[in-house]
Amino acid sequence: MQRFLSAPLKALFTLTVVGLMMTAPLLRADIQQQRQTYDQAMAALKAGQQQRYQTLLAGLRDYPLYPYLLLESLQQRGKTASHQEIESFLISYGDLPFAQRLKNDWLLRLVREGEWSLLRKHYDTASQSAELDCQLTLQNWREGNQSAAMARAAELWTVGRSQPNGCDPLFDRWRAAGGLTEDIAWARIREALLYRQDALAQYLVRYMPNQTALAELFVNTATKPEGLAQSERFRPSATRPADKLADIATVALRRLSRDDPARALALWPSYRDLPYEQADRLAITRDIGVRMAKRHAPEALAFMAANDPQMADDQITEWRIRLALRTGQWQTARQLTRNMPATLSQQSRWRYWQLRSAQLARPEVGELREEYADLANERDFYGFLAAERSNQPYALRHQPAQVDPAMFARVSKTAGIRRAKEFYARGQVVDARREWYHVGKVFSREELIAQAVMAREMEWYFPAIRGISLAQHWDDLDIRFPMAYQQPIKAQAAARQLNSTWVYAITRQESAFMADARSHAGATGLMQLMPATARETARRYKISLNHPNELLLPERNIALGTAYLSQLNSMFRGNRVLASAAYNAGPGRVRQWTREMPTIPADIWIETIPFDETRTYVQSVLSYAVIYGQKMGIRQPVMEQHERYLEAYRP
Repeated sequence: MQRFLSAPLKALFTLTVVGLMMTAPLLRADIQQQRQTYDQAMAALKAGQQQRYQTLLAGLRDYPLYPYLLLESLQQRGKTASHQEIESFLISYGDLPFAQRLKNDWLLRLVREGEWSLLRKHYDTASQSAELDCQLTLQNWREGNQSAAMARAAELWTVGRSQPNGCDPLFDRWRAAGGLTEDIAWARIREALLYRQDALAQYLVRYMPNQTALAELFVNTATKPEGLAQSERFRPSATRPADKLADIATVALRRLSRDDPARALALWPSYRDLPYEQADRLAITRDIGVRMAKRHAPEALAFMAANDPQMADDQITEWRIRLALRTGQWQTARQLTRNMPATLSQQSRWRYWQLRSAQLARPEVGELREEYADLANERDFYGFLAAERSNQPYALRHQPAQVDPAMFARVSKTAGIRRAKEFYARGQVVDARREWYHVGKVFSREELIAQAVMAREMEWYFPAIRGISLAQHWDDLDIRFPMAYQQPIKAQAAARQLNSTWVYAITRQESAFMADARSHAGATGLMQLMPATARETARRYKISLNHPNELLLPERNIALGTAYLSQLNSMFRGNRVLASAAYNAGPGRVRQWTREMPTIPADIWIETIPFDETRTYVQSVLSYAVIYGQKMGIRQPVMEQHERYLEAYRP
């Protein structure tokens, strides 16, 4: 365990362990008693047994979770708790994850009770609600700051969603003072329609009495953008100014592009000459052009080039290059990569494609091994590809994190860390993570590194990986890529005839070894299996699965995950590129992406995967497998020989 600590820290660690060993029986007895007392106090509090609660509370002042009892008491009493008591709690324990919720409720109470001085003392515009902002702005107005209050009211009103009812008194006063103009109303209608808040937009039409017909046209066209086909309705006139028509076309084309980008592209010639703001023209180009490029439609290339000739938008530029690569326009790809802005040209991705497109455009230039050799110093997907093309070793450059002993000790004594460790010891892992992440928000880079080392010592893999990544300390590969769950991963990989480096890479990408991970979609556990997929896999491979919660068991999850990965591997004929993409996006989508596809280099196919998430996923998995191969003494190239060219999928 001590191999992750610097030499001075090892000494501190050893002294600490010796000291703990001498007092371990006493400490264990004491902390166990405190835990029991804490549980009794919380139960008494929730049962309304105030006298028993107060008696038990007195013996817990040095227990790490003591503030949670005070918080529960304050939340229970609500309006009856004194302002002084709440203020004192926030000063002492404002670092608790749930303290902000208590504070928000308290500030709203201060509004109701007219405690403006106390409200201003604790108000923070960066973290408070719109309702509080409205209430304080209204009070500022009452106190004579009309000009500033009206300006702020306009900002609060002109948003694409409904604001809280508590803002109505401010907005009523602002409108009565003449703050609401038809230009402001138009701007909010536009925002509402972009957010697809159509009912709100229709309601706002009433605030444009002199341009009602134009506002109605705006709402109707946005909700039914196919109406743009009647281009004669959108010719500039005295009642339909060109700038307003540009707004209508912007919103309608962008909304249409989400469902039918090809139709939006076909309508564009009728509207391209309207006086768009540059930001709107680029937004239209992104929404239409990028969506069409993700469908690998060649006509999108000219559209994007015409509307962003100077490469002002990085996303458009990237998809111009990807589409040129996918459609075999090597010279165009080469020209674009050579002229792209500095924000992109220094990235290893586009350094790779600058060299690769030059090879494709001019095969006579040869292998460019010397040129690739410089890129091979990067520790990422493109650096690894460059290493293979230049016959260089992979640049892993593992450097264990060095932590100052005083820094380590200080971080370990932080209240939030102590609370997180206590929750972890009690088996309340979700609460432990919440505290761990919350305290990390205020840590310096060096403190985050110390926190990550601490988590790794606890074999708490996900917080360690997360912390070292937040610190942007990329060189400690033992923290970033731990050899977690070795026995089940190696055993199941062998049983399914899969390379364990691949299983490790999939697991690292899916959950970063968080055994209880659950996605918004319902994917569960280390290898993030959907319940339906897990049930079908369990049936197919005769693996026991009696309840979805069993997916939280590491061994069971790994068994099912490797079985499903094996199924995908067979489906895609042993091609990890396609099988990895299928593990993320589903086999149906991968079959769709490869159907009727000409034979294509795998690096181009990966670069032009339509889903950004899946593209990143595949690149990460292939890269992580290289790293795990090095850690396990297994030669694992980015792509095997048979994976370097992809053909159309045929069942």
